[in-house]
Formats: sequence, C-alpha cells, structure tokens
Amino acid sequence: MNGYPREQKERLQRIQLIGRVQLAYEQLKDTMQRYRDDSPRARAAIAAAKRRLALLNRALAIIALEAAQQPA
Repeated sequence: MNGYPREQKERLQRIQLIGRVQLAYEQLKDTMQRYRDDSPRARAAIAAAKRRLALLNRALAIIALEAAQQPA
C-alpha cells in the first residue's frame, strides 16, 4: 500500500506528459500555419516549436520504454 500513491503520481505525470506532447504538436501546427513566409522570424519560430515537440516526444519514448521494462 506504500507504493500506491507513488504509482498514482507517476501515472498522473505520464498522462500530463502525453497532454504536453499533444499541445506541442498543436502549437507546431499553428505556428506553421501562422508563418507561411520564409522570414528568419518564421524559421526561428518553427524551429523552436519543432525542438519542443521533439524533446517531449523523446521524453515520452523514454518513459514508455521504462514502463515496458518494469515487471508486471
């Protein structure tokens, strides 16, 4: 019973990370629609949004691998 709150907290954190990945994807999509020109500002905004999404995707992949390796 001691591990239950910890497991619940970890599950909540995983759900929050999934939400952050979805939000980052939507932000990238919106940024790409907003900046249709090829200005330096547009390239920088799109690159920043791509980096954020890539970072969150990597974090999600690491957590998925860790969860898959845990004994049932």
